[in-house]
Amino acid sequence: MCPDCLVELVDDPNATVRCRHCGRDWPATMASCPNCLAELRPDPEAAMEAMGRILAMGGHLPRAAGTVPFADGPACTLLRLSARGGLVYIGPDGLVQAAVAGSQGRAVPPLTCQDAGDVLFRLVPYEPAEAAVVALGADGAALATFLRAGSGLDMRDETSAPVARLIRRREGFEVVETGGGTLAVVGRSDHEIDGWIDDQWWLQPAGLLPLRRLAAVAMVLAAKVLLGRPWPVRAGEQTPPDEDDYERWLRGS
Repeated sequence: MCPDCLVELVDDPNATVRCRHCGRDWPATMASCPNCLAELRPDPEAAMEAMGRILAMGGHLPRAAGTVPFADGPACTLLRLSARGGLVYIGPDGLVQAAVAGSQGRAVPPLTCQDAGDVLFRLVPYEPAEAAVVALGADGAALATFLRAGSGLDMRDETSAPVARLIRRREGFEVVETGGGTLAVVGRSDHEIDGWIDDQWWLQPAGLLPLRRLAAVAMVLAAKVLLGRPWPVRAGEQTPPDEDDYERWLRGS
């Protein structure tokens, strides 16, 4: 109800509105999201102005509501938008495709990749092997399994058949099909935000991958988990404070 003229602001007092930033539902009478403080019904002109400012500063905006995540394929970049924030996937168009939720933002399983609250896949430890993770779809079925092999990864499809390997090259990594050629390039680089450094990863397919779309997306997160940093470090430092616990997890101990 409007505090000025007492007119009802919504027809249904039980109606809810979903925050486009964090995916949580709130009563439609609320103006901003209590979780992330984003406006629930932003003014279109103000939103356009804010969009221009964010893009000019090199920031990233969420994908348009109602569009399918990773609709143009699995090409993506996995990074943090803030020094101690969670991981997000950025598409080739620079828009946020999905967010990764985990314990305190660390890149340690279990992790959930979600879009506006809807689960796309989960990455959990693969119990039969050490230093291994399995990607599970929203229905709980396996999408792919990733096992650390030296400086790279072995990949298995949903039937657990070996299909490809992530092999370290001088300038990064290549996805090589079992018995075949290079299918994709995977890159890794350190990125500094506000005095903190974390590694960001990206995938650029060069052919038809032997994995389903979301499984290929999960591969980037698996590479971060098994080969990268679990948590940002301050500039000038090399080891996160929880590195020992992380290494124990990788060894299965």
